[in-house]
Amino acid sequence: MAGLPLWSAQRSSTFFSGAYRYPELEHPLPHSSIESTFVSWMDAQAPQHISSVLERARQRRSLALITLEPFPDPYRPQSDRTLVRDVVRGDYNQRIKAVLEPLCRPEQPVLLRFAHEVDNAGQYPWSVKRGEDYVRLYRSVWAQARHPQCRRIHWVWSPAGNRQSGLFWPGGDAVDLIGVSVYSSPRWSQNGELRSFAQVYEQRRWLHLRFRKPLLVAEMGVSGTNQQRRRWLMDAREAIRRYPELIGWVYFSAPQPTWIPLPTGHEDWSLSSQLLDLVTSPRLSSVFHCQLLHVSLPLLHQKVCGPRTA
Repeated sequence: MAGLPLWSAQRSSTFFSGAYRYPELEHPLPHSSIESTFVSWMDAQAPQHISSVLERARQRRSLALITLEPFPDPYRPQSDRTLVRDVVRGDYNQRIKAVLEPLCRPEQPVLLRFAHEVDNAGQYPWSVKRGEDYVRLYRSVWAQARHPQCRRIHWVWSPAGNRQSGLFWPGGDAVDLIGVSVYSSPRWSQNGELRSFAQVYEQRRWLHLRFRKPLLVAEMGVSGTNQQRRRWLMDAREAIRRYPELIGWVYFSAPQPTWIPLPTGHEDWSLSSQLLDLVTSPRLSSVFHCQLLHVSLPLLHQKVCGPRTA
């Protein structure tokens, strides 16, 4: 089964928001409610990094979003080609166990976004051609967290949101919510205009309609002039009111990684602090956040929200 329920059947209000920044900064964004980071399970410091992010989230009374990247072992022959087989037969179990140890501590909820954007063919080693191979990879890792100690993990299946994404669906029992990516650049259109947040999101919304899970924009970015970005973000803040299935977003405030080049050239998604405030500033009330805390972190719920009423 997936993690403890984060959401009630009827969404009340709150919209979770945060930003990934590189290098990661110690001081929080105003009003942010998500701490986001990327972790390779091949990084020897991965468990310590996860623990530090969870502690930061606990101190800030926010929700941790860990994007766990299953990179292959560079010392294994042809590991890019054999990643799925090797994970399924247990060759990476020690790596998986090491990252699950801090994630499975019961003190607080955590969103675990595993093997993201699989539908971007060729982008990552886990961007396999056959959907059944990805499902074997995902469920092999998910199965290792199927015990009560890991009940605070909430699994995020996070394709980019392309039309072929459904081929990689790992099953409703292994998914708590669906993550998608929303990016826009003036270089991606013939007339240099930005596609709006709503235009891009609408092309991913079918995932909720088909699989009946809440959606999270796990990555979001916009490039262009400051004026273009401000208008785009303001329009996005208005658009989210139309999507009750959308529970939050995380902005990718960093340059495009050089090892993931784009056909249109390098993009820098970084925002100034003033524009980032448009991402994280309050939009709706805190009722929904309190519902989450009541289920997943009762002690913190009492501190933040007061006694629960019937």
